[in-house]
This record gives sequence, structure tokens and C-alpha cells, in this order.
Amino acid sequence: MKRIIALGMVVCMLLGLCGCGGSGGMGGMKAVSSDQTESKETAITVSGDSYPLTVTDYFDHETVLEEPPKRVAVLSGTPLNIWYDLGGKSICTSDISDNLKIDPAYADELLALPVVGAVYSLDMEAVLGANADLVIVQAGVQSAASQTLRDMGIPVLTVNIRTYEDLVANYRAFGKILQAEDLAEEKIEKMSAERQSFIDQAPKEAKTVAILYLTSSSLSVKLNSSIAGDIATSLGIKNVAGDLPPDTIGSENAPLDIEFLVKQKPDLVLVTSMIGSNELAVETMQKHFADNQAWQSVEAVSEGKVYYLPQEYFLYNAGPYYNEAVRYMACTVYPEVFGEVSEWYGK
Repeated sequence: MKRIIALGMVVCMLLGLCGCGGSGGMGGMKAVSSDQTESKETAITVSGDSYPLTVTDYFDHETVLEEPPKRVAVLSGTPLNIWYDLGGKSICTSDISDNLKIDPAYADELLALPVVGAVYSLDMEAVLGANADLVIVQAGVQSAASQTLRDMGIPVLTVNIRTYEDLVANYRAFGKILQAEDLAEEKIEKMSAERQSFIDQAPKEAKTVAILYLTSSSLSVKLNSSIAGDIATSLGIKNVAGDLPPDTIGSENAPLDIEFLVKQKPDLVLVTSMIGSNELAVETMQKHFADNQAWQSVEAVSEGKVYYLPQEYFLYNAGPYYNEAVRYMACTVYPEVFGEVSEWYGK
């Protein structure tokens, strides 16, 4: 009977026909209700030296974990990678696409997990049917699902992992939840040292870039708050559109203005994408260039200085592979210092 009622609540909430709410818990946990739907730009934090722990997520929602969760559903690629990197397990996940790089050590296990819909279109009945005592989702594409589950009293952590600081914060939070704090700090220390080595080698005379963001239906520019923008900034590379006003509150994108790029004269144009594949991104972007002659006024385009950043590093934060993304950016912009991308990527 409880399952029928819960499924009915899912249907009602998805249709927007009822304002169901709740603060009850599952598995010894309690979700502290909040109506907030917009980010406060806060990193995930965990309070408490041992259980019970209070986790404050990206949307500033608090979730009290009375005991270590036993059935965790991690429903997006980046947090899933971090969770497993720290020894965690998930009972299900969203559809794992080819643009997610997975550690071979647990690739078979991840690919065998029950799938509860696409990352941007979760099957809420399937999520509910998994009987998770903690659900971890990605801000943005899964924010609506996060709110639906939270309103039902299901403990949910919403994460947003764009920058290096976000990555570190999530490693620390997950490490505490998994009681693997020493391992988390070990991973952070190693990542930090590798990242710093790239930063230290970067030329002092910075190059400038424009970072485009291509989807099947739009083209915009990436701000410094994006994955690519943050990595560029860390390497001392100037993103010419980095400080433009975002297209919406909390967005990491801004509207494309070709005339602005003409005036800024970036040394290189970098392309990130959310489209079928890296190959399709190249094909689609080349069509944009061919169909709109205004692009030829951007010197980097007319001179063939356009480079494509692979989705496995720049669509979502690469998590355990973060420094491969840093290396890819460094090699793309400064091959004379870091070597060619082709020397290591894809091998």
C-alpha cells in the first residue's frame, strides 16, 4: 500500500497537480525540507566528526544522515565516478553514455548497474522502486527530479561539480559519508600536486581563447565558471568571454556575439559540446562556420586555429581524470611547452 501511495505521489508531482511535501526519512535519515530551487553557489559541506552527519548540498539543503547509508543511488556520471573512486557502491544509475570516462577497475560493475532513465530524464518510478536510502543527483539536468524526491521525504544530495574547488569539496564530502576520509585526502593531495605542476609550467605570457559551447540546437560561449573556463584560468589563459553576464542566473554560459569575438581577437577558439559525439561536434561546428560568413572575420577561425575539447573531459567534470582535462587544455594551447595532444590522448 505504501508503495502504491508513493508511486501516486510521483505521478501527481510530475504532472504538477499536487503540492505534496514531507520531511520524513528513509533508512534512519532525515531530509530537511526547503523550497529553494535556485543555487546559492555553495560547495557541498559535511558537519560532524562522526555519524550522525549533516550534509549541506549545492542548493543549501540540509540532509541529516543518522548512520552510514546502505543503499545509495548515484544518478549522474561525475559523482558516480568520484563515489566509486572512494570505494562506494551504487544500487542504480542513469544511462551511462560514451562521453563518460570510467576507470577500467570498476567499468564492468558500473555498466551492469540497473538503469533508471537518461541523465536528463530520470524514470521517477524506477528511482523510487530502487528503495534507496540516499540519492545523489547532478544540479541542472536533475534539479527538478531532486526537488520531487525531496518533497517526498527521500534524502537527496544535489551536487554541482564544475571547478577544481567543487571537485575537492565533493571528494571531501563523499569521503566523510563513506568513512574514507584518509583516502579522499590522499586522492586530493595527488590531484593537487599534478595540477600544480601544469600551472607552474604554463608560460607567463598568456594566450587568449574564446570557448564556444555547441549543442544540437544552440551555440553560446563559456564563462570562467565553466569546467573549461576554470581550467583555462588556472593555467593563466585568458577567456575573452569569461566575465560576460550569464544567459540565466547561475548559468555558466553567455549568448554568442560574433562581433564581440571579432573585436577581442582571441588567439584560439576552443569548442566544447553537448551533442551526439566528439566527431559530430566537429562536423556541426564546421557547418556553422560555413553557413555564416561572419565567422571568417574572427581571425582564429579564418586561420584554422579552432580546437575541439572532448566531452569526456569538458562536458561534465572529469572527476578522477580531472588532470587529464588540464593536460588536454595545456597541450592544446601551449603545445610548444606541454607537447602535442596526439602524443598521449586516445592511447
